[in-house]
Amino acid sequence: MALNLQAVCQLALLSLCCLLTTVRETEGTYVPGRCLCPETTKRVRGQLTDLKIYPASATCSNITVIVTLKSNNSNVCINPEAPMGKQLIRCWERTQKLGSDMKVCLRRRRRRGGRQPRPQQKARDQTRRASSSQSK
Repeated sequence: MALNLQAVCQLALLSLCCLLTTVRETEGTYVPGRCLCPETTKRVRGQLTDLKIYPASATCSNITVIVTLKSNNSNVCINPEAPMGKQLIRCWERTQKLGSDMKVCLRRRRRRGGRQPRPQQKARDQTRRASSSQSK
């Protein structure tokens, strides 16, 4: 009887080890497509009140950039590869490194004097003629 009890205990221990190994392997399985933002935009207009950046993780391979608009208090996902997304990520990283307030990233710089048309450039021929006549 003692022999059978020992064999049963060994079999139970072996089964438990196999079960724990299987559970441990399936627990870390990668599941693609679990990002917070299924769709992103290149840029937004208007004032921003909040910025949230989530680094790439096991569930989402992309950096997630979410801004909150002041006008309607809605969250908008920004494409991290777009210029606005890159600018926000750089500013966020800088504030994290320096320990400063993230609200600095939300302020947009305004142009002084409003929008002014660009001065028109001279044609290449006119520039060359003017420089050659001055050198004589």
